[in-house]
Parts: sequence; structure tokens; C-alpha cells
Amino acid sequence: MTAEEFHQRIWEILEDLNSDYFQVVAAPAPEPQAVAAAEALTGVPVPAYYSAFCQRTNGLCVMAREEFWPEAELYSVGPAWTFWRGVVLLGFDTPDLPEWASVTAVCERLTDYEVTGVLPLMKVVGDGNIIWGLDKSGTPVEVAEGEITRLPADFTAFYEEQIRGLAERQSEMMERIAEQKRPAAE
Repeated sequence: MTAEEFHQRIWEILEDLNSDYFQVVAAPAPEPQAVAAAEALTGVPVPAYYSAFCQRTNGLCVMAREEFWPEAELYSVGPAWTFWRGVVLLGFDTPDLPEWASVTAVCERLTDYEVTGVLPLMKVVGDGNIIWGLDKSGTPVEVAEGEITRLPADFTAFYEEQIRGLAERQSEMMERIAEQKRPAAE
């Protein structure tokens, strides 16, 4: 896949999202040393298409807007999906990139599960149990609580699946909030 094809496909996937309900943010482009550091840490070469993508949109995060899906308060309890407010294509370290959107930070977390040889590229915000990325051969993988599963399609297919899931969760959350605001029947 070329850099332009990857970039175009990611933005095609995002076209159907209602910008009233979601915000899309990214950090500035990383220095080449940040990409090289991620390669050294993982032992996995960063595909040229992903490196080029991060030069335009580093750490691309699609997050539900606070007014339509408020962030959970500390010690909140609820169904797991109610905490999954965003999807992030992980970026390479820059001063403006939050740690939770960093390839390096997620890679270090994977080592807690003794997972090596995986370049983490995507996660659902609020769900630290599953990471998507590439193995040393460039094959898409899913890492769920330390278990690595090779995936049958290209990486963008899994991004599209997660964005669709995010849109569905956002719709369910708005229904849930509307229900909570309705007065109780007497």
C-alpha cells in the first residue's frame, strides 16, 4: 500500500462520522529519530505508508465530543463499552503527543505481557486490553491480554471496524443519556 492510498483510505473511513458528535485531533509530525526509536524498541520496521501518514497526522485520535458522551468520572462503574469513547492510530513521540497515543508507551505496556516483535498502531481509548499492530513480517495482528492473533485482512479493515464500533457505541450512549434524563413514571 502506498502512503497516499493509506492516507486516503483512513480519511474515507472517517467521512461517515458525524463531526457534530466526534472530534479528530493529531499531534505535529515526529522527527525521524522518533520513528527510528520505535523500530529499535519493537524490532519491527515501520511501514513507509504509516511513517508518511504520521508526518501529516501523527497520533490521529477520533474521540466522542464531551457534550454528547461525557468522560467517566474517577471510580465510575458501568458496562465496559461506556468507557470506550475513541479510537487512536498511535503516533511517534513528540512533545505534544499524549503518552496514551504513543507507539513507544504502548509498546512498553506490551512488554508487561512479555509481548515483543509487535509494532502497536491502534487502540480503543479506554480499553487497554486490545492493541492492533504489525508483526515483523508486516502482518496485521491483534494483541489481547498478551495473546497475539494474526489477522486475515489489511490493517485498514480493522481500523474501519473499530470506527464503525465507535459510531455505534456513541449512538447507544446518546440513547442511554436521553433515558437517564427522562422523568421517572409516577
